[in-house]
Amino acid sequence: MNSEAAIEWPRIKRPLRILVVEDDELDRRAVRRCLQQCGVPAIAEEAASADEALQRMGSGGYDCVFLDYYIPGVEGLALFRRIRETTANIPVVIFTGRGDEDIAVELMKAGAADYLPKASLTPERLASSLRHTIELSGAAEARRNAEEELRAQEARFRTLANAIPQLAWMADASGARYWFNDRWYDYTGTNFDQVRGWGWRKLHHPDHVKRVVDGMQRCFRTGEAWEDTHPLLGKDGTFRWFLSRALPIRNDDGGIGSWLGTNTDITDQKIAEAERERALALERQARTDAERAARARDEVLAIVVHDLRNPMNTILTAATMIDQTLDEQAEHGTDADKVALNADLKTYDKVIENSIRSMDRLICDLLDVSRMEAGSFAVRQTPVEVRALIDEILKLFEPQARARGITISSAVAPDLRPLHADRERLVQVLSNLLGNALKFTASAGQVVVRARENKSSVQISVEDSGSGIPAEDLPHIFDRYWRADRVSRSGAGLGLAICKGIVDAHGGRIWVESTPGHGSKFHFTAPCAKS
Repeated sequence: MNSEAAIEWPRIKRPLRILVVEDDELDRRAVRRCLQQCGVPAIAEEAASADEALQRMGSGGYDCVFLDYYIPGVEGLALFRRIRETTANIPVVIFTGRGDEDIAVELMKAGAADYLPKASLTPERLASSLRHTIELSGAAEARRNAEEELRAQEARFRTLANAIPQLAWMADASGARYWFNDRWYDYTGTNFDQVRGWGWRKLHHPDHVKRVVDGMQRCFRTGEAWEDTHPLLGKDGTFRWFLSRALPIRNDDGGIGSWLGTNTDITDQKIAEAERERALALERQARTDAERAARARDEVLAIVVHDLRNPMNTILTAATMIDQTLDEQAEHGTDADKVALNADLKTYDKVIENSIRSMDRLICDLLDVSRMEAGSFAVRQTPVEVRALIDEILKLFEPQARARGITISSAVAPDLRPLHADRERLVQVLSNLLGNALKFTASAGQVVVRARENKSSVQISVEDSGSGIPAEDLPHIFDRYWRADRVSRSGAGLGLAICKGIVDAHGGRIWVESTPGHGSKFHFTAPCAKS
């Protein structure tokens, strides 16, 4: 074999199977001889006509086809194309007895692997063409396999991307999106043309879209992974919160070719977090309220102890004075002394009575608050005449008002219907309100009690021209143990809380209007009796 034919061949595992399509016997022999002399391990099969060639091609399994361009009964290019239709992947080398370059160019454009004039056919030339053809075929097959694998990978990726619960998308290096999974379209109700490129921005909340886009583009420029949380518009017209992430997909040279992003719905998680935050805030508030209530109870306990100890000390002092006076009378008493003794005893008796009443009032207040907290506080409702009730209260407080130089009066609407109420408890409410009004009204001031009918109830108001209540104190005015005059430590801070409990028990409402320096107006309602 000529040394020029000893060329390096790709490693092959078996002899090549070659089909020679040639109508001339001499030419077939020439091809067989060249194949034998070129050193290529090959098995040559022959076909003398177009029909025979197509029949053999139908069985497949050939590595290469040597085709004579001029086959009787069929045009060479047409037969070549029929062979390519039958087996598109088998390389074809064209033989011709004429050196027509135009034909060669046309055949190569049509997909021929090589073009060999019969006049220049040698073992070396045939070996070179065969090696070139096999290499091209191998490269084409590798390319086809790679493309098939790429398509398979893409199909697997799409299947996976459509199976995950997240919304998924892909973007080019600039951030323009060119693919979305089915979940995206299901949630947004959009199609590709509406969201391709940068069209997806219209689905972002206007309060967040600039921040989201700026952060994304910054990461796309630097190559950092992107992450953000933001609301995204659904096809139902409502926004839900999503955790969005994007990772770069790098080329072989390390450059970023594209980005893969996902949007995970975290609305339920954010709601749960908000609920936990509210629960923690409520817990903190409850703890603060409990601590405040504990301090208030401790403070009230100190006040109660103080308020109970004063009348007890007064009673003890009065009793001691009675004993001393009786002892002195027994030793040195005269008729005149007896008269003085009786006067002293009456004075001490009145002191003891007043002290006991004060203690009893405080104990009753504590019991009322305890019943209200336990939910067992009740009222006994009977018909109550409003004018008679107010007149009674005014007479009760007239001496105290006169002593302080304060004018008290009433303005009661005519023909008021009777109340369906607990008279004793209403006296307690009005007494507390009037007592506070006189306490915080300076000399020469005025206190007015008003009453008017309002639908199925009567509204009673106690208005004073006193110092008023600061705005920050108004929300707490009816709280238990809260006192407006906290510095003086007078009273347990139960009066207004008990008033509210009594009014609530009647199904009414109590509230206050006040401006510092311009007095206060306390209002409460009680139901009218049925006809």
